[in-house]
Amino acid sequence: MDYGSMQGLKIGHVSSQEKGTGVSVFLFDPGSAGACWVCGSAPATHELAVLDPENSVPHLDGLVLSGGSAYGLYAAKGVMTYLTEQGRGCPTPHGVVPIVPAAALYDLDYKKAIAPTEEEAYQACREASEDNMASGRIGAGTGATIGKLVPDAKHMSGGLGRAEMTLPDGVQVVAYAAVNCVGDVRDKAGRIVAGARLTQDEFADCEKYLLSGEGERDLFQHSNTTLVAVFTNAKFDKSELKRIAKMATAGIARAIAPIFTRFDGDILFCISVGERMASDLTIGTLAAEIVRLAIVDAVKHSETVT
Repeated sequence: MDYGSMQGLKIGHVSSQEKGTGVSVFLFDPGSAGACWVCGSAPATHELAVLDPENSVPHLDGLVLSGGSAYGLYAAKGVMTYLTEQGRGCPTPHGVVPIVPAAALYDLDYKKAIAPTEEEAYQACREASEDNMASGRIGAGTGATIGKLVPDAKHMSGGLGRAEMTLPDGVQVVAYAAVNCVGDVRDKAGRIVAGARLTQDEFADCEKYLLSGEGERDLFQHSNTTLVAVFTNAKFDKSELKRIAKMATAGIARAIAPIFTRFDGDILFCISVGERMASDLTIGTLAAEIVRLAIVDAVKHSETVT
């Protein structure tokens, strides 16, 4: 697998280990298009309507993934302020209006019930760069936790994962995943690599627990969401990107079980930031695997949380 920056995409993170939350900002060159697919039933989102292929705004300027539940959506204002200062946005008679969709996960129960601020998102914009390839307990994944389904089992920390692949013709696909799921994360062979823990060496197995007939716990006690953003330097319109986003959600389902529940705000964004040529079938298939790898990367260095 090749690793490198993607031209036209800048990434910035602000993380507060003290507060247990953070924000990740993605900035795009002019002309970038995007779409999304909401797969969970409890999303916390901002400006998703502009991504619908039927709606008129053709391009977007940035994307925000945040902790803090719906309160974290206010961080998008900091990105809009930054982009306005750069003269970026949809032109109107009264100035530019930056197009910045956002989604948030619930981490208010991790350390402090405090959401990222617009000032922190503005800081992330100022520090954003094309060569930022960091992952771990940073940005939107700072307060993420996983494996919260089984009573009396310990859950583990999640995080923000990253994976990418470059095809021989130079077409790139990069995925970021902020993993805050109620279930377990599994590898390609189906083995649990992080989740609900009974002991240091034994997982409770959330899926097995449900199928055994045990009662469900109050899942809102530890609310959940996996946020994913897929970027490619291949050129697509919003309709094609929506199809790729749908295909890429297969990667979430391969890595997390259970997933897409009524308690989750799972969502997948797909953004085109380049002009290379590729088919949506190829990129959608590749994106599903890259998403799976990004989720595994997010929990690679997880630590037990009581």
